[in-house]
Amino acid sequence: WLLKYDIASRTIRQQGLPRFIAACLLAGYVWLGFGGLLALWHGAIYAGPDYAGVLHAFLLGFVFSMIFGHAPIILPALTGLKMTYTPLFYIHFALLHVTLIYREYGNLVGGFEVRQQGAILNVTSVLIFLGLTIFVVVRSNRVSPGEAAIA
Repeated sequence: WLLKYDIASRTIRQQGLPRFIAACLLAGYVWLGFGGLLALWHGAIYAGPDYAGVLHAFLLGFVFSMIFGHAPIILPALTGLKMTYTPLFYIHFALLHVTLIYREYGNLVGGFEVRQQGAILNVTSVLIFLGLTIFVVVRSNRVSPGEAAIA
């Protein structure tokens, strides 16, 4: 239903920030569906790689997609600081999803090293998000010398 009727399926055709937000939302919906399918496939699970697969599909795939997509709107609304869109936002977005696919592959085939590498790269993508967000907020709110003289 979401993929058919949600505004993100139309907004993805736009450019700039609306497209980035739509990409995050649509990717999140895919991860939510994947996590649900894993949960149905595995049944009641409480620990181990199967549990980790369901948990990470939801918490990393869905939740962090929503965080990445909503941050450029929510952070300025909460803080009053500007946050100018940059295509660099796609770095942490792409890294998260590629490395989460890798991590889920490790869960499915029982590859401990693959899961561990995927986890490290997932954390890296979140750290890149935090660093890039701070960089963009600072850059977006920098006062030029001409503006400082007027104030």
